Amino acid sequence: MASNIYHQQDFQGIVLRIDALSSSNQRKWGKMSMEEMLEHCSLQLKLGLGHVPLSGYEGPSIQRTWFGRKSFLFVMPWPRGLPTPSQMNVVKNHLPSKEFSAEKDQLIKLLKEVQQTPNLKPHAFFGAMNQTDWGRLIWKHLDHHLKQFGG
Repeated sequence: MASNIYHQQDFQGIVLRIDALSSSNQRKWGKMSMEEMLEHCSLQLKLGLGHVPLSGYEGPSIQRTWFGRKSFLFVMPWPRGLPTPSQMNVVKNHLPSKEFSAEKDQLIKLLKEVQQTPNLKPHAFFGAMNQTDWGRLIWKHLDHHLKQFGG
């Protein structure tokens, strides 16, 4: 079974990995700082929860089909340097980052809120998704960025 943030064991595993991050972890690829990465991951959750309104869909429309979504979430490995929805790009949008521990706390708090919210808003790349797809996307996105910083 694919890892999913709505599975309690997967949720706890991701939270432990976030909690274990240290400000001394070194970036293995990409341009974001640790704080920017944490804010970027929080933005995905804020968009899903509706705390930040979606400004529109982006990327190829095939991503918003059943086939495209399932391929990206369950079949294809994620390479480094994937494009990001413009609203989640903290570097290009010059979004201020909080202090490291505040960013970690915010991300964990938002994850807990997501776990209590079965119906999230549409995603910029994938459109409307069911709970299974959202849970998989969140887990896969966090796993990708935690590996980026050795977590």
